[in-house]
Amino acid sequence: MSAIQTKQLENAHAYLSHLNALNFDALADLLAPDFTFEYFPASLSPPGGKAKRGKEETLELFKHAWLTVFDYITLLKPVDVIQGSDAVVFHVKSDGMSKSGKKYNNEYMFTFHFAGEKIVYMKEFADSKYSDSYFADLTA
Repeated sequence: MSAIQTKQLENAHAYLSHLNALNFDALADLLAPDFTFEYFPASLSPPGGKAKRGKEETLELFKHAWLTVFDYITLLKPVDVIQGSDAVVFHVKSDGMSKSGKKYNNEYMFTFHFAGEKIVYMKEFADSKYSDSYFADLTA
C-alpha cells in the first residue's frame, strides 16, 4: 500500500472518529473545499428532503442529527473495509439513542472518494427499511 493510500484509509477512519467525538472542526479539515455528500438509496427519503449536499450543508446536517435528534450515536468499528485507487468503502453499524429514548442501531455503507488526502465525495447508503421505520416512529 502506498503512503497516500495509507493516509486515505487513516482519514476515512478519522471521519468516523471525529463524528463520534462531535469534533466537527476536525471533520471539516478532512473534507476538500468542493466536497459533496450524497445519501442513498434514492427510494429513501433523505434527511431534510435533500439527497446531495456540499461541505457546509453536510456539516450542518451532521450537527443537527448528532446534537438535536440523538442523545448519542456512535459509528462502530467497520465490519468490512475495501480500499481501491483513491477510494475506501466501509460497512459500518451504529449504536445510538434518540432524544426520545428510542434505541438506534442502523447499518451503513460509506464510500469515500479522495483527491490526495482530502475526501472529495462520500456516498452514504443506509438500511432503508430500518431508517424508514425508525424515523416514521419518531415523528408519529
